[in-house]
Amino acid sequence: MSTALVWNNLVAYSMQIGLLVGLAAFVPAALRLRLPGAKLAYWHLLLAACLLLPALRPWKQEVAAGTVQFTSTITAIAPSKPAARPIPPPSEIALALVAAGALARLAWLGVGLWRLRRYRRNSRPLEPAVSWGVEAALRVSGEISSPVTFGFRRPVVLLPARFPSLDGATREAILCHEVLHVRRHDWLVTLAEELVRTVFWFHPAIWWLLGEIQLAREQTVDREVVELTKSREEYVDALLAIAGARAQPDLVPAPLFLRKRHLKQRVISILKEARMSKTRLISALAAGLGILAAACWLVTLTFPLMAAPQVVMDAPGVAVDMAGATVLHRAPVTYPEAARRAGVEGTVTVEVKLDAAGEVSDARVLSGPEELRKAAIQSVLQWHFTRDAAGGTRQVNIAFTMPRDEPAGVVGGVSGGVAGGVGGGVGGGVGGGMGGGVGRGVSGGVTRGVAGGTSTSVTVSALPPGAPPPPPPLRKGSGPAESVTPSTVKSIVIEGLPDQARNELLARLPVREGDTMTPDLSMKIARAVREFDQHLTIHISAASPTESIVRIQTPGAMQVVMQPLPPPEPGTQRMRVGGNVQAANLISHPAPIYPPLAKQARIEGTVQLRALIGADGHVKNLTVVTGHPLLVQAALEAVKDWVYRTTLLNGNPVEVETSIDVNFTLAQ
Repeated sequence: MSTALVWNNLVAYSMQIGLLVGLAAFVPAALRLRLPGAKLAYWHLLLAACLLLPALRPWKQEVAAGTVQFTSTITAIAPSKPAARPIPPPSEIALALVAAGALARLAWLGVGLWRLRRYRRNSRPLEPAVSWGVEAALRVSGEISSPVTFGFRRPVVLLPARFPSLDGATREAILCHEVLHVRRHDWLVTLAEELVRTVFWFHPAIWWLLGEIQLAREQTVDREVVELTKSREEYVDALLAIAGARAQPDLVPAPLFLRKRHLKQRVISILKEARMSKTRLISALAAGLGILAAACWLVTLTFPLMAAPQVVMDAPGVAVDMAGATVLHRAPVTYPEAARRAGVEGTVTVEVKLDAAGEVSDARVLSGPEELRKAAIQSVLQWHFTRDAAGGTRQVNIAFTMPRDEPAGVVGGVSGGVAGGVGGGVGGGVGGGMGGGVGRGVSGGVTRGVAGGTSTSVTVSALPPGAPPPPPPLRKGSGPAESVTPSTVKSIVIEGLPDQARNELLARLPVREGDTMTPDLSMKIARAVREFDQHLTIHISAASPTESIVRIQTPGAMQVVMQPLPPPEPGTQRMRVGGNVQAANLISHPAPIYPPLAKQARIEGTVQLRALIGADGHVKNLTVVTGHPLLVQAALEAVKDWVYRTTLLNGNPVEVETSIDVNFTLAQ
């Protein structure tokens, strides 16, 4: 997920919280929730609802198809000079400020905890000891003006220095109040609330809500104290006595006996003595819960959160209309070559039936040109809709339109994915090869290489529906994986699924990074993936002789497989040079062209390449280390034409092995 998308979701989430608190703030007054305990329960429910909003509704996900064009201004930054760093986009700066504020607030909380420890260390026991001291350590501190309670296993009540001089009834009321906080474990709850405040330090609605929670908690304890001591007037006198003390900064994460801004509401609550019958209390809370649920539904509908766009490599000229339905993943739709050559156009309408999991169990074509029906039905049968559409019937319209004014070198575009990938090399003719070969799904890919035919070591492939990835494959329905040798799982990569489904699948997998991969474990992985979604493909590949990568992909998901660089030719010397050092030797470095599909999907990131530079300074071979599949090809296209100064070793030209980072950043 890009920083721009994270920022947009944070803004939408903040709007959800603000609208929810605004709608729900009037419920206690409207339902006449007079009991402080009932108000406290309602405010806690509202806070929990605010925190759970992202999980209440599936995130909206757009499908970025290969035929969509995007016209925003884009910058692609390649390494040239170490000092020339691009200015971060506004979304990244904003996220950094939010994180910095949270860290500052966390530090403020740490200072409060440190001060509590200092207060306790510098305090003295209350003398003479009283019966309340059995439940908590009662100590007197000259550094505080109001009683403070904190601690869980060994709770402490710190009392101001003038506490012993107060009259007996006032002291008894104050001690009763603080010990009730100990019994209710309010310090832990307060600490959790302060952590929430730390995360949402920028949100006024959260601050207001936490203030209402603090007030309701103190009013609840006030009510219990009055019921225990039967001395209402003496307790009000205790509040007024503490209120007259010199105020100090509120730095401690602990419930204070009195915050002056709450004095008026607390005194009114004590004197009113509100009561509610149990039946009315239950009905009011139930109604409040119903209103809260409706408000949650409304705010998540008004400001939906967006998942990372699903990239689908539909053929140029193909437009899919799912009538508002959402898919977890879908196979790309190809434009049949025979129909394209014959100039056949039209819209194929397909009716699909979904099972309980949202997968297409049956499909039939209602209308459309005969030449286009097979391509549409083959793709639709591999679609997987979200569970909100499960068990129903959907109608899908797939429009086929002959592409107009296709640019030279991209004839046909990426039609349903690259069957054989770019397996031979990255050379001067990649653009034309992509147009003439990839668009038609030619097995074998592009074979023209760099510097007179040198092959590249990068394979970029799109898996056609139902076809296995490069060997050794492990797919649904395959036999025992005897070929899987024991190794350590280096990473687990899931491609093509939205974040929510990806996290759910990760939780179901019986494998974690660092586990030992065995044939038995590989079969368990295959079974877990098949139970989650039978359309997914599993590929277990070797990252090194002792490490393996588990890769799980949806139909049509692209992958990048790294191969080792070829060994040096006999009589040729080779040396390794750091990326920053070698960047200073660049003579010519054309900037990459931002892929249109990556623009549409709002995909940013860095493609890390390992390059072999020949003795003449030209790029001889490239290997992909990491990078988003939609950005890899553009990086390779640019870097293959870079030229460096010749590197000399003892006066002789040598080959250089180095690393190159190509950064793709969307202009804001």
